[in-house]
Amino acid sequence: MVKNLRMLRESRKLSQEKLAALTGLTARRIFSYEQESTEPDIETLASLADFFGVTIDFLVGRTVFGAASESTNSLQLKKFGERVKQYREEKDIERAELAKRVGVTSAYLGLIENGGKIPKLETCIKILNALGMSADAAFMDSLDAAAPQKAGMLQSQIAALPPEKQRFVLNLLESMIQAVQE
Repeated sequence: MVKNLRMLRESRKLSQEKLAALTGLTARRIFSYEQESTEPDIETLASLADFFGVTIDFLVGRTVFGAASESTNSLQLKKFGERVKQYREEKDIERAELAKRVGVTSAYLGLIENGGKIPKLETCIKILNALGMSADAAFMDSLDAAAPQKAGMLQSQIAALPPEKQRFVLNLLESMIQAVQE
């Protein structure tokens, strides 16, 4: 029944064991879902779909379009987790160490970093404080007011590119800006 689970797992370069650890399932259960010998309950389907950022219909093979729709005002779970992970890695902090500081399990923190879970506000604040990370940096993909933060981050990334790639990216951005202004 979960026709696209293996493809999604492999596209993220996750082993069955790693996916199990990140989702709270067992590797045996992941294996049985991929072999279609066991069908997950609806809560598990929803959890897997959220983890991969796809619709349940895509996960079970009913549609060929996988992206879950997100309104522009919704919290971008995957991006929040990616920002936390990126910041943690830049600070050279192991996931287990950050989890210990925050008072959560490493597996739960992994779910957050992979976009599978959004922490409660209290836990979110603990994560940000433990990292010394601003809310603007963590939520820059969801907050209109954080646009300057994201622009600054992109500017730094562009500046780190070789000159020919800088020109390419800047020309691309200029074209996109002109297109949206028309």
